[in-house]
Amino acid sequence: MELFAFVDALADDRDALVARSREVLRGLGRDDDYLTLHLPFASRSPLANVQSSLPSGLETLQKTAVLEIHSPKARNALSGKMMAELADIVTLLEDPDVHDKLNAVVVRGTGGWFCAGADLRVAQQELTSREAGAAMGALMVDTLTRFRRLPLVSIACIEGGAYGGGAELATACDFRILEANAVIQFVQVRMGVSPAWGGGARLYKIVGRQHALRLLCTAEKLSAQRALELKLADFTFDAATDGADAAICSFVTPFDAIAPAVSHGAKRVINRADDVSLDAVLSYEHDVFKSLWGGPANLEALEGALKKTKNERCCLDPPSRSVHQTSGLLVSGMLALINLFSNTKWAAWPV
Repeated sequence: MELFAFVDALADDRDALVARSREVLRGLGRDDDYLTLHLPFASRSPLANVQSSLPSGLETLQKTAVLEIHSPKARNALSGKMMAELADIVTLLEDPDVHDKLNAVVVRGTGGWFCAGADLRVAQQELTSREAGAAMGALMVDTLTRFRRLPLVSIACIEGGAYGGGAELATACDFRILEANAVIQFVQVRMGVSPAWGGGARLYKIVGRQHALRLLCTAEKLSAQRALELKLADFTFDAATDGADAAICSFVTPFDAIAPAVSHGAKRVINRADDVSLDAVLSYEHDVFKSLWGGPANLEALEGALKKTKNERCCLDPPSRSVHQTSGLLVSGMLALINLFSNTKWAAWPV
């Protein structure tokens, strides 16, 4: 609680709240959890986790960056430290000196997993208060919104699973390619909360009202094939025959071949058309999450989940709750979010 005592004082200053949250969350992590940004060229970035070469198997890509998530003990769940690093990397990619040499950015996890959301061990120890949840949500909504608005085509390569916040991270990308056995699951309702990182608004815009409401309220586990049918996935591949690297190269190469100025222009047009009035929706989604984080249903779910993760693993199968067992407040919050998305008038985006 004391770590996040600044939250209420900065509630009316969004930029200051995000900046302070980034620095406080930076201290919540371990030595073996980090992000790495691979660039296909030398960079003057002061960030220690920026490499000037692409991972083995992707060297043929010339204008594509690769962002790798590394947290082997937690199936690539994001600690506070990793959330701060993600914000740092997005800031770097916003620099024209960097993105003017790029067309695309691929987000992937290491070790055969994409991302299992927030690291529950850190969440239980440090992030169970309302103020802490507000700080985490504010930073991640800001970071993923900035990431989505980059002039770069973004691709999530999902192996293993994208759970909770990991599913929200995937929705921040323009495209999602899934290994045939991978799954996507919005488990937030089982954890007694609503989407925290803007994923509810983005999911609605990808799959529509009915599918979004069902996925958020029931925590349905989506196979790669089902995600493809819902248009939540754009491409699937068989790891045994193709491999993730080959799939990435196959999907990304057409984007990689374009002149950066041309692809940037196309992405900016889509951003302008797609993001109209989104800020109001994201702000409301964050308010709903804050009202649930640290509440009885959330704390009960966290306690139950962490009892199942004694072997240094994050929550992959949260406590089972059907929609009938879910808190009425929680379901009402989900429905209110979907109603707001449906009723939003997509007017011109302010310049």
